[in-house]
Amino acid sequence: MRKSANPVAGLENLDMKAVARVARKAILEEIYLFEAKISRDSLTMSPEALSLEHKCSTKILPSGKDKNILPILSNFRVTAFGRKPDKIVMNIEASFCTSYFLESFADFNPNDIEHFSKINPIYNAWAYWREFVQSMTTRMGLPALTIPLLKIMPKKSAAKEAESQPAKKESTRRKKVSA
Repeated sequence: MRKSANPVAGLENLDMKAVARVARKAILEEIYLFEAKISRDSLTMSPEALSLEHKCSTKILPSGKDKNILPILSNFRVTAFGRKPDKIVMNIEASFCTSYFLESFADFNPNDIEHFSKINPIYNAWAYWREFVQSMTTRMGLPALTIPLLKIMPKKSAAKEAESQPAKKESTRRKKVSA
């Protein structure tokens, strides 16, 4: 399977010091599945080569009754395309709500909260998203799709890492595993 670039857009302008200021005082209260939508092409039996497109974003929700809670919606999507780039084989979308307790919002400026909301909820909900995709692809009758671990790197160090790593050739042989 071919994979797409970093699914989290807009990280190049993220103020990681602002994220850290809020993260030091935020207490994760809960994570839950808010909504989901799945679909697959009924005519595709066993796709051999897929290209994947990953996307995710966040949205701060109104806090409701408890003014010390910061609820943030993390929206995830993975779409698999067949041999033809416009042929969608499978699409999985899910939104997870992450809620954080903050003693006082007055300790932070709105930009701090905004920067925190762009990455922290995605980081916290990523394991739930990975499990959801793997479970749903199996239930859809497709091979289990494992979403990779989330890597958060500043733009410059990501480019350096890519340059310094030699291209890896995938082995076509299977390894024997003894019990």
